Amino acid sequence: MTTNEKRLRQLQALLRKNKLDALFVSRPLEAGFLTGFHLEGCLLAAGKDDVRAFLPKMLFDHFRSVVPFVKAEASDDPAGSALAFLKEKGWRKTAFEPEAETYLGGTAWRKKGLSEFGGLTASLRQCKEGDELAAVRKACAIAAKAFRIVKPRIKAGRTETSVALELEDVMQSMGATKTSFATIVGFGPNAAMPHHETSERRLKKNEAVLIDFGCVYKNYCSDMTRTFFYGKPDAEFRKVHAIVQKSHDLGIKAVRPGVSTIAVDKVCRDHIADAGYGQYFIHGTGHGVGLEIHEPPRLNTRYKGTLRKGMIVTVEPGIYLHGRFGVRIEDTVLVTGAGREILTK
Repeated sequence: MTTNEKRLRQLQALLRKNKLDALFVSRPLEAGFLTGFHLEGCLLAAGKDDVRAFLPKMLFDHFRSVVPFVKAEASDDPAGSALAFLKEKGWRKTAFEPEAETYLGGTAWRKKGLSEFGGLTASLRQCKEGDELAAVRKACAIAAKAFRIVKPRIKAGRTETSVALELEDVMQSMGATKTSFATIVGFGPNAAMPHHETSERRLKKNEAVLIDFGCVYKNYCSDMTRTFFYGKPDAEFRKVHAIVQKSHDLGIKAVRPGVSTIAVDKVCRDHIADAGYGQYFIHGTGHGVGLEIHEPPRLNTRYKGTLRKGMIVTVEPGIYLHGRFGVRIEDTVLVTGAGREILTK
């Protein structure tokens, strides 16, 4: 049984548990997760005892070659055909996930008698295995290797944009299809803005360099951040970097099955606060990574979750001194049966 076949069976078990007859899936992200077919245009009617895909004729043969384990129908009107299929099966309690639909799409489904039921596929996506775990591993390995290649080439006079473009080019040369998000390169005071927009600013000697980046491999993302000093770092940079590094290391060590997401955040946050920089840690400690760059679980002060084997999260504490410099150190981490494994090494 493939990973996708297993996911469909797990979804069917959730449907039965929640007394639902079927779930309509139209967004490529969820349809791709369940079937392995990631192109837009597939409408999946996943029932508790049957699964059917409805596609435009131009996608029909392609879908069948990728997903032989799901019955498919070519149609000029996939939505209409899917609704007719519902009636034929006698499925009355059919739902759609509101978080995976546009407002107009959700409104249309409600008018057709479908109900909202969120979080079904999201709950399945939290723990990775098989092909999806292999894809995240590869995406992380590509990103980490690309940084090792590009870092020695970062010199005074280079622009943030030029570094970002080179990093992206190297990742794609190693098999990445695209970046996971817009690459962030911040020099000097720009490193103090957690979501700085990479610019044409040139690097000067004796400045901090912060790079937050990742890539996509076979639809799965990686995410990592590195901060270093170009030139001779002053005492405060060395102090702040050491505090963030220790916070990061404590957070990594806290990642293991059964630990609450809030607890991991607290370990990182408490260390930075105890060092006198608590007010300068201005975001959560981490987030899940998979088909999306930000997905559950979240590692922050509010998200109530428990880490489980197969979850992939980031640990990324930071300190940001506005107008001066910022330090963030981030790794993507797999929760294993015994503890954790850093994937962005």
